[in-house]
Amino acid sequence: MDSLSVTLLFSLGIFFIFLEVILYSFFIIWFGIAFLVVAIIEFFFPLPSIWVQLSLVIVIAVILFLVFYKPLKSFVNKSQNFSNDFIEQHGKGIIKNNMLSYQGSYFKVVDCDISALDGTEVEVIKIDKNNAWIKNE
Repeated sequence: MDSLSVTLLFSLGIFFIFLEVILYSFFIIWFGIAFLVVAIIEFFFPLPSIWVQLSLVIVIAVILFLVFYKPLKSFVNKSQNFSNDFIEQHGKGIIKNNMLSYQGSYFKVVDCDISALDGTEVEVIKIDKNNAWIKNE
């Protein structure tokens, strides 16, 4: 059986890389790169058959996968640690409508009854998620 042309091998490589961009499996890209490498090899050293070309594509893809998958996957999936401490934990707030108004946000007060404190300025001790701990001055 005849071998695939350099143009077809190169086109398959580009197709697999494009498919990887669409599917984002991080597996197909290795076959795309392998097809490009085999296209370059075929250009300089013609290979005898399609089976040699496809075997070489599979071997190169597996080697690339084993060598580069883990380092690149951890690089791509590196999570950025964002802190949600944009609200200062301590300061002064005002009780409005049975909620603590503090730095433009409303928080539920969990450590005391605030029904009689409407309009009163209080000291914020701690804020966690949507809950606030206060000290009435």
